[in-house]
Amino acid sequence: MSDRIQNATTLENANGDEETCSVLDIGEIRISEVNILMERLTELRLHDRIPDMLLIMNHPASLAVGARPFNPDDLAKPQIYFEQQGIYLFKSIRGGGLTYHWDGQLVCYPILKLNPHEQNLSNYMYRLEEVGIRTLKDYGVTASRRRDETAQIGLWHKGKKIASTGVHISRWVTSFGFALNLTGNIEPSLYIRPCGLKDVCLTTIAEATGNEPDRAAVKSSVIRHFQDVFHRRINISSNGRDELKYMTLLEKEGRNTLDSMLNSPVKINNR
Repeated sequence: MSDRIQNATTLENANGDEETCSVLDIGEIRISEVNILMERLTELRLHDRIPDMLLIMNHPASLAVGARPFNPDDLAKPQIYFEQQGIYLFKSIRGGGLTYHWDGQLVCYPILKLNPHEQNLSNYMYRLEEVGIRTLKDYGVTASRRRDETAQIGLWHKGKKIASTGVHISRWVTSFGFALNLTGNIEPSLYIRPCGLKDVCLTTIAEATGNEPDRAAVKSSVIRHFQDVFHRRINISSNGRDELKYMTLLEKEGRNTLDSMLNSPVKINNR
């Protein structure tokens, strides 16, 4: 066990019982919806109206740019090329740069109210990556961190990016997180510079191992390792979408389902 994880463990144990963390699989949700959701949940968590949460989801094919200013040169083809394939460009409130999302990813977003001894950004990022590293190891994939540039944050396998990481932390409540590349069509990613990095290719568990991973099994691995690394007592919801709807009190605003939280795609720049 690394010193960083060991130190976190010692501090957690010294502070008594573990926090409860609800795990909710909410299925597919668009980037524009996630921005609204993250802002709502972090505010609720800040005021202890909801417990810590681990949201598991996937996004339809889309491009998202985070806090870094969008650089049109990060698109190797005109924006219309992506839009003709139904791939729209969204602005996200998370950290980081340009990222390609698709339905073959397992997206994991912790909403955690960090305890005083956890309030260290680099340690939080290290632990988040540790969850991904341990999960990938379960499938025979060795992943590593890179720190030559801030833009290289994420996980790498044989020089290719296998997990993307981007977070937002406000008043020590976390949102967003990481996306593990499981399977699917990554061809559109060939025409972008992920996080502004040149000559970066994505890979997936399926490509790395020659076997299609089972999403439910990968999700179980993530939950198990998240519990161990972050020392949370896990409560898995049987119907994540309905429970989330209840937690966020959407009905009181006249919204019957999460599917009504729709924004039009946002064009950031045309080429």
